[in-house]
Amino acid sequence: MTTKPRCVVIAYDENGHQIETFTVEREALERLRAGRLVMPWSIEDAGGTLDDEFARKLGGASLLLLATYQPTLKSCISVTQDRTGDGT
Repeated sequence: MTTKPRCVVIAYDENGHQIETFTVEREALERLRAGRLVMPWSIEDAGGTLDDEFARKLGGASLLLLATYQPTLKSCISVTQDRTGDGT
């Protein structure tokens, strides 16, 4: 059985005051990506390993990006934005 590629979407529900994650078929999401802010994360640049530090950076960046468009979330976020000094 083959499955279609899917993407994970992270959303903030202001009414429920909760973070939601869900999957969407990649084909449906591709149409929405056109002309949007896309932040690529190179697996090669991360040494080919998706480790705890990669997950921390990705998660933190995702939350901060959500808060850019939903400012009420910002007061809930307490993550270090730059632990390495190299902007990542």
